Amino acid sequence: MTQPRFRFYTLILVTTLAKLLMNTARRMVYPFAPAFARGLDVDLAAITSVIALNQATAVLGPVGASFADHYGNRRIILFSLVMLCIGCVAAGLIPIYGTLVLALFLAGLAKSIFDPSFQAFIGTHVPFEQRGKFIGMTELAWAGATLVGIPLAGMTIQAFSFQTPFLVIGIMAAACFALIFRLMPEDRPPAGNTGKKTGHLLVNWRQIMKTRQVLGMLSFAFFMALGSDILFVVYGAWLEQSYGLSLAAIGMGTILIGMAEVAGEAITAFFSDRIGLLRTVFIGMILTAGAYFLLPVLDRGVPYVLGGLFLVFLCFEFTIVTAMSLATELIPELRASTLSAFYAVGGMGRVVGAFCGGLIWSKTGIFHISVIAGVCTLAALACMTAGFIRFSRS
Repeated sequence: MTQPRFRFYTLILVTTLAKLLMNTARRMVYPFAPAFARGLDVDLAAITSVIALNQATAVLGPVGASFADHYGNRRIILFSLVMLCIGCVAAGLIPIYGTLVLALFLAGLAKSIFDPSFQAFIGTHVPFEQRGKFIGMTELAWAGATLVGIPLAGMTIQAFSFQTPFLVIGIMAAACFALIFRLMPEDRPPAGNTGKKTGHLLVNWRQIMKTRQVLGMLSFAFFMALGSDILFVVYGAWLEQSYGLSLAAIGMGTILIGMAEVAGEAITAFFSDRIGLLRTVFIGMILTAGAYFLLPVLDRGVPYVLGGLFLVFLCFEFTIVTAMSLATELIPELRASTLSAFYAVGGMGRVVGAFCGGLIWSKTGIFHISVIAGVCTLAALACMTAGFIRFSRS
């Protein structure tokens, strides 16, 4: 760890808070889509279209994040916070559909370039033997958005208005910018890495695509995200239609999912380095596929279903977070480009899953949703096996 310990941990804490703000800005539209539609006087379909746009921004992540390998992670992290702040303040002050589109687009794009740049920073300053611990700690921001960010946003919407959470997030993003600007050192690649090894997007991508492990990791990201979102976009409809749960009860179910994500990230932080990152990813994929296949069997009552969903998101979360930790070491001199590609391909999987999930649900039901999600996870397992079968540094 190259920074003074207290200063480094403070920086990690503040940057994780910034990550939580981005996750909350992106995720709160899911449970509160009807409130946004009513507030803006638009159809619910208009809000779900924005969700798809939000997910699609992951594809643009490499365009911004690849610059981190050339100009330094610090600058890209700060730039992403500026985008988040501008979008959220605009949505908070001007409550029209156009500013909501702008806010969610900028929040999605900010997250897409923030995450790989932040993880590349960790990869630079944290030894490989502790990489899973720190990546797992920072990924608590994902579950934190579900456990803390979204419930607080819901209370704020009910007490004030649908646009107030955006204004709060924008102000907090500005505070995080100031703190990170002060705490984070310049993090430029060494001079020897600015020529052939790092440069423009296409140059970086040509290099990382030559690596079999990277191709296996990207294929893994696509299929894992595809399987996850096929279920994620319909689980609320499943609970509502099959068991008559209210929106408030479904919201409580979201908290349960957040608890599963916290547990998954904790497993990554405390156990993945001991077991081995690559070995943990393989174990996680097998368990995740099994959890998907188990869901139809548990479709016999609310407690069983919620338990099954908890198991699915627990297994998925520690698998995907451990894979992120592993990805930081595939091409050390191009960490940000590699991670941005990971997020971009995963984003494409989520877009496909979001569109296909609703269609499959309307034609069939939870049985086919679960089977397809499980098969996608097995496809991810096959891709990782093909890419990493000879990769010994785990």
